[in-house]
Amino acid sequence: SEADKLRSALTCSQVPWILQRYLEYTLDSSLIRRQDATSTINSIASNVVGQPLVWDFVRRNWRTLFQQFGGSSFSFSSLIQSVTQRFASPFELQQLEQFKADNADVGFGSATRALEQALERTKANIKWVAENKPLVLRWFQDNK
Repeated sequence: SEADKLRSALTCSQVPWILQRYLEYTLDSSLIRRQDATSTINSIASNVVGQPLVWDFVRRNWRTLFQQFGGSSFSFSSLIQSVTQRFASPFELQQLEQFKADNADVGFGSATRALEQALERTKANIKWVAENKPLVLRWFQDNK
């Protein structure tokens, strides 16, 4: 539909305050329908500018998101996956572990497995970067 195309187009913005406002709109069903909220958040997370904004938003609003959308929602798994797919640093791993600890009382519902996979994927990404960064850097220097 036309509304879906517009919603998708808005997630492509490179302007942080626009993306941030759009994220806030997902909490208000009079602005973005509840059934469209998680796909909107996922789309913003796929944007390189939006990804860190979404991570901050999810951490800040997890309790609200969990209450509004229900822990059994399948889209929660994709939400965790989309926001953490690029994680590859010890700092991001630490944030992810802290997020898990901070929200243990709320829980993760259908996203529990996705969270565990995100932790494992982040550890694997950290290892890959540590093993391959010098090789990739050398290749770029040799192939200017």
